[in-house]
Amino acid sequence: MTEATESKQLTRDQVAIEDTWDLGAIFPTVDAWEKELAGVGDQLETVKGYRGRLGEGAAVAREALDSIFALQQSVSRIISYAALGRDEDITDNDANVRYERAINVAVRTGQELSFLEPELLALPAETFSGYVADPELVAYRHMLDDLERNRAHVRSAEVEEVLAQMSDVSRTASEAFDALDNADMSYGIVTDEEGRKIELTNGRYAVLQESRNRNVRRESFESLMQAYEDHRYTLTSLYGSSVRKDVVEARVRGHASVRKEALFADNIDEGVYDTLLDRVGAASGEIERYLNLRKRLLGLDELYRYDLRVPLSKEPTRTYSFSEAVEMVLGGAGKLGEQYVSDLRTGFGSRWVDVYETKNKQSGAYSSSVYGATPFILMNWNGTLNDVFTLTHEAGHAMHSFYANQAQPYHLARYPIFLAEIASTVNEVLLNWYLRGLDENQSPERQFALLNRFADGFVGTVINQTMYAEFEQRAHAAAEEGIPLTLDLLNGEWSAVLAKYQPGIVIDDKAAIGWARIPHFYRAYYVYKYATGLTAAISLARAIRDEGEPARVRYLGMLAAGGSDYPLNLLNAAGVDLTQAAPFDSALAEFSETIARMEALADDVKVS
Repeated sequence: MTEATESKQLTRDQVAIEDTWDLGAIFPTVDAWEKELAGVGDQLETVKGYRGRLGEGAAVAREALDSIFALQQSVSRIISYAALGRDEDITDNDANVRYERAINVAVRTGQELSFLEPELLALPAETFSGYVADPELVAYRHMLDDLERNRAHVRSAEVEEVLAQMSDVSRTASEAFDALDNADMSYGIVTDEEGRKIELTNGRYAVLQESRNRNVRRESFESLMQAYEDHRYTLTSLYGSSVRKDVVEARVRGHASVRKEALFADNIDEGVYDTLLDRVGAASGEIERYLNLRKRLLGLDELYRYDLRVPLSKEPTRTYSFSEAVEMVLGGAGKLGEQYVSDLRTGFGSRWVDVYETKNKQSGAYSSSVYGATPFILMNWNGTLNDVFTLTHEAGHAMHSFYANQAQPYHLARYPIFLAEIASTVNEVLLNWYLRGLDENQSPERQFALLNRFADGFVGTVINQTMYAEFEQRAHAAAEEGIPLTLDLLNGEWSAVLAKYQPGIVIDDKAAIGWARIPHFYRAYYVYKYATGLTAAISLARAIRDEGEPARVRYLGMLAAGGSDYPLNLLNAAGVDLTQAAPFDSALAEFSETIARMEALADDVKVS
C-alpha cells in the first residue's frame, strides 16, 4: 500500500533507513556540526586579518581569497546540514534552533566579508587589471572579471556591511509563507477515489488532481484553495512585503528594476526574458488547441483548473515502487553514457534520496548540493508517473552538482539556477523518449499516454512557468510604480494571465487566488528559468539523440563546467543560443507535433 492510500501520514521512524538521505555525508554527528560551527570564529579572525591588505600584491590577494572561500565552504556545509535536517520535520524545535544558529553565522560571515568587493574595486585600475592577468590569481580570474562587471552596483564597504546585516531580515516573508504553507495551514478532509476520508496534504493533492473521478478532483482543489482563501489577507501581505523588499534591494544596488537586477546577476540578456514571453504568448492558438483536445476527450463542456492535470489516457493508472522508478530513470539516462548511468546508480544506492512523505516533512521536491559531500534529493513519494519524472528531474540537478563539484574548485562549482533547470529537464525529455521507444509494439494507449505526459509536462514547465513569469513581472512593475499590491490587484492580474495562457478555462474565485500558493514567487524572477530550461533542454536532447557522442561530450562538459563562466556562454558552447528565437520556436514546434500525434491517436484509443 503506497503512502497516497494511507489514511494517516507516516512518521519518520516508520521509514526504512535506506529510504532516507544520509546527512552523515556532511557531518557524521550533530557534535561534529557543533565543532565546525565553533571553528567559524577562528576562520573569521583569519579573514578579518586581510582587511585593508588586498592591495599588497597578488600573492596576498590570493591568500585572502583562499581563506575567504574556505570559510564560505564551511558555512555552506553548516547551513546545508541544518536546513536539510529541519526539512525532515519543520516542527522539530532542535532542528529549527540549529537552522537559526546556522543562519546567524551566515549573516555574521556576510558582514565580515562585506569589505571584499569594495576594497578590491577601490584599488587603482592599473592594480586591479594586473591582478586579473596575474598567474597567482588565475583561479579567480572569472570572479574578478565578474566583479568588474558589477562595479557600478557595488556600494561602499559601510553600505555593503549594512546590506549584509539586512539579509537576515529579508528572509522574513519567505519563511513566514513556508511555515504557514507547510505547518500551520490545514487543507481539510477530503474523499479519495475509494470513498475514504483522508487528510489533504500538498503531496496528496498532486495525486488526487490526477484522479479520473471529477468529484475527487473538484473537492481536493476547492478544499486546498479554500485554505488559501481563508488566509488571503495574510498571504497578500506576505507577498506584497516580499515584492517591496525586492524593489528596495534593486534600487539600493542602482538597478532600474528588479528584473534588471535579477537577470544581471547571471549576465542574462533581458531579450531572453522578452523573447520567452513573446514567443510563448503568441502560441495561444496551440495552447487552446491542446485544451480543446483535453475538453473533448474528457467529455466536458467547460474546463476548470482541476481538469488540467488528469491524464487523458484510459490506460489503467498504475503506481511504481521507488526501486522500479530508479530503473526507469537510469534507462532514460542511457543516452548520456555508461559513466553517467553508473554514477547515478551508485548515488541512488548511497542514500542520496529522502523518499517518502512523512508528517511535517517539507513538501514538494528539490535537490541540494554540498561541496565535498554528496548531492541530496528530497522527494514525497506517492508512486505516480509524475513522481518518476520528478525523480529524474531532481537526479539531473544532483548529477550536475556531482560533476561540477568533481571538476571545479568550490568557488567555481556553484552553477546558477538558469543552467540547473536545463540539466534537470534534459533528463525529463530523455526519459519520455526512452519510455516511448521501450517497446515498438506497445499499445496505442501507451503511446498516447506518453505523448500526453510530454504535452502536460510542456504545459507545466514552459507554458505555466511563462505565465508565472508574466504575473511576477506585472506584480513587480506595479510595486515599482508605487501601486499597492492589494488582494484585488493580485487576483486580477492572476486572472488575466490565466486567461492568456490557459484560454477558455473557467476562472472563478478559487482559480483567482492561485498565485497565493506558489512558493517560488518569494524568489524574484526565478520561475522563468524553468521555461528557458526546458526550451534549451529540448534542443540539447535532440542533439544528443541525433548526433550521439559529440553532443553528449558538449553537454557533459557544460555540467562539469559548473559556474566557471556565464551561463549563456556555457550554453552556447553546448550548442544552444537562447538570445535567438529559434530554440523557443523549436520547442513550441515539438509541442505542436505532440498535439498532432495525440489527435491522430485519439480516435483509436480509449480515453477518459
